[in-house]
Amino acid sequence: MSKQKTPQEYLIKSKLYRFMSLLFVTLGIFIFCALYIQNVEGRLVEALKDPMTVFIFLLPFVPAAVLTILADSAEKKFKDMTKKDKPKK
Repeated sequence: MSKQKTPQEYLIKSKLYRFMSLLFVTLGIFIFCALYIQNVEGRLVEALKDPMTVFIFLLPFVPAAVLTILADSAEKKFKDMTKKDKPKK
């Protein structure tokens, strides 16, 4: 049997996903800076011509993007459920 989720559960999920996303963005920035300093060393234009380098630089931000999408989805479900529950005047 599937248990019916409450709007509060979706709100908590949304806030948790959003918080975790911000943590991953912060971590991604530090990893990006470390990779940039280690690999590029002032050769930015040359590094941007290599698609693999661009991919490696963007990779640390993927978890944050996924969590942001999940947070948006949970927030939309929360809003939909609260709209249904509100009595019409």
